[in-house]
Amino acid sequence: MRSWFAACIPAAVTFGLIAAASGGVPDAWKMPARYELEYRVHLADLTAAGAKARLWVPYPADSRDQRILVVHMESPWPWTLQTEKKFGNRMVYNEGIVGSGLADFVMRFQVERKPSIGVPLGTEPLLGGLSPALYRAPDRLVPLTGTIEQIARQESKGLSTEEEKIRAFYDYVYRTMTYNKDGTGWGRGDALWACTNKRGNCTDFHSLFIGMLRSQGIPARFLIGFPIPDGGEGAIPGYHCWAEFYDAKRGWLPVDASEAKKKGLQDAYFGSLPNDRVEFTTGRDIVLEPPQAGEPLNYFVYPYVEIDGRPAPSPKSEIHFKRLEESSS
Repeated sequence: MRSWFAACIPAAVTFGLIAAASGGVPDAWKMPARYELEYRVHLADLTAAGAKARLWVPYPADSRDQRILVVHMESPWPWTLQTEKKFGNRMVYNEGIVGSGLADFVMRFQVERKPSIGVPLGTEPLLGGLSPALYRAPDRLVPLTGTIEQIARQESKGLSTEEEKIRAFYDYVYRTMTYNKDGTGWGRGDALWACTNKRGNCTDFHSLFIGMLRSQGIPARFLIGFPIPDGGEGAIPGYHCWAEFYDAKRGWLPVDASEAKKKGLQDAYFGSLPNDRVEFTTGRDIVLEPPQAGEPLNYFVYPYVEIDGRPAPSPKSEIHFKRLEESSS
């Protein structure tokens, strides 16, 4: 296990947070916020004693909207920080032998998160994981032909600009989808399932939205991480995802159709997002680094494990947060 000093990754330059004049919690739509997260993986859940294990854990994104500060890593096995080749997602790769009483993998980090207005165009082209060319093709669960294309054509009939079409597709998802996690089928980001059943969670909302856009040649990308609940600290019960679409004049712009639906704020979550989330990875059908033996991952926000070269059930993971005071500099 690496020591604190070996595990600390250099801090990025902070955003220079400014507390609200009232001295209360800053406006999540206008001000940055600072959080501390603990991502814990229970390796004692692995029962194949003596087998070789490979463990990949997603690492938080460092982007225009968030900066990762100090990181502390604990692992019973040797680990390295890796970056996959397609989208540029980072991950902690661990490799070791399964035994009784394995200590948990623990990643603790501080993050400063800004309200998001996307990634505007600059003087340089958008490259790497921001390249629009990466986000035009279908994903395994996001087909661009058949029903989804038909609905996109129907909803964009008579509209002449991409801006009009994008808003029409967002409004369609908002209008027709219900946030509902009853039964089975939801949560996979199966755009056709969402289109047919007209319900699901954030994954389903945004897969349908992305499919409609891409079917009309408009790049759109999938982002996933964890929501920050209200309150000062506590457990984070599950992941959250959102989307960004590419506007040739303005760059990447964010939407959160599922959160808009849950809160009845249709306009607020189109083109801007509050600071109440921490991004981890982008994209679907992900090949890890080093590459896994199993199939590409549908999305990557929880640990992925292979035992003796075969995919295994993921061990239990827990994510806790603490809201930190904003800096005055």
